[in-house]
Amino acid sequence: MPPTITGRQPKSKITVTLDSDLVRQIDDLLGSPETRQRSRLVEEALRTWLAERARKETERQVEEYYRSLSEAERKEDADWARAAARSARRAWDR
Repeated sequence: MPPTITGRQPKSKITVTLDSDLVRQIDDLLGSPETRQRSRLVEEALRTWLAERARKETERQVEEYYRSLSEAERKEDADWARAAARSARRAWDR
């Protein structure tokens, strides 16, 4: 959905069923009933979870890439890393 005039995307209302113990823990985190914003807490938790999943997937892909390199490619990568480190040290030492 495109952002609205306020710059925020419209929210979708959904219904989820949660274990009552989990709801109690959420409510404990939120404090008094007057200040409860379960939706915000759940949205933030889901965003954090999705970001973590994306980070782990990126790490998995990077690991897969490096494991797929031949010995010659690994040596070339190490040579480039050393050259970059030397260049960075020279720049930092100025």
